Amino acid sequence: MNANSSKIQWLDTLRTFATVGVIIIHISSPLVNMTYGKNMPYWWIGNVVDSAVRFAVPVFLMLSGATLLGKDYNLSEFYKKRVLRVLIPFLFWILVYLIFLWTMLKTSQQPHNFHDVWQWACDLFMKEGVSKHFWYIYMILFIYLFVPFLGKGLRKLSNNLILFILIGWVILCFALRSITLSYYQWTDQYSYKFLGYFIYTGYLVLGFYLSKFPVSSVKIRISSAIVFILTIFIASVSTYFFSKNSHRLDLSIYGYLTLNTIIQSIAIFLLIRDFSFKNKLILQIQNTISDYSYGIYLVHIIVIGVFFRNGIYWSFSNPLISLPLLTIMVLGCSFGIIYVLRKIPLGKYVAG
Repeated sequence: MNANSSKIQWLDTLRTFATVGVIIIHISSPLVNMTYGKNMPYWWIGNVVDSAVRFAVPVFLMLSGATLLGKDYNLSEFYKKRVLRVLIPFLFWILVYLIFLWTMLKTSQQPHNFHDVWQWACDLFMKEGVSKHFWYIYMILFIYLFVPFLGKGLRKLSNNLILFILIGWVILCFALRSITLSYYQWTDQYSYKFLGYFIYTGYLVLGFYLSKFPVSSVKIRISSAIVFILTIFIASVSTYFFSKNSHRLDLSIYGYLTLNTIIQSIAIFLLIRDFSFKNKLILQIQNTISDYSYGIYLVHIIVIGVFFRNGIYWSFSNPLISLPLLTIMVLGCSFGIIYVLRKIPLGKYVAG
């Protein structure tokens, strides 16, 4: 396998891990929230699982940095591609989610005339962002505005200077840890929202920086694996003691901008960097999930919502069984929906 295809493979591997990780977060979070103080053995399972996938969103951003910041762009072509690949599918799925959420309302709560439906949709968008997982799309669309300029600036800097910038970013994340950043509502706190978007840009810089150095040493992979496991331990145990001391569930260490999550994201990036699977079946599954990752991200909350409303969630069995099964079911159904949608005329333009 040549260097270029090898590079594509490890990027696909990371994208697959991140896609599955996001699904696991949204499946295990209800378990963590619902069992704390009631069923602690089950809570610990959810806590450890959730602690193990905090890298998911950061890795998506790091992949954007690794793939986008190293190139020069014709601005009109760059923004046109972002509109076609990201914005148009996003607008389509906002409409789908609005229809889905409307059908989930009780008949007495459903608005019917155009004015009432419009007001309901606007209120939902302003107060909740339609669906909370859309916060990432709002953010990445904002970041894309500056990617060509950010990349051009970074390519002029030495690796040591980029490293100093990243150290400053980590310090900034730590300094702002007590500030509540609102990513869902569009009613106020715009300065905080865009501050949050700006801070998350650090993950793009991190992905760009790490992609510059090949990982060929077995020692680096082993060290990365050990560090990754340690971050799971730190996150899960800290969550327990933070919650115990505050007499309520405290998930602050789960945050994507915490030092522990940053270290976890670096660890899995280095663990997978330049790694190549040889099994053809694994490669096919990985490449398929990677290719459909954006669509899966957009639709999976609807799939989870349908499952949960029909009593299919972590409680149908021990979480050691239910969480893996639910992950496979949600992943499979989400893929199936996007696959079918792509086969429909013009569906490929809105599926994601």
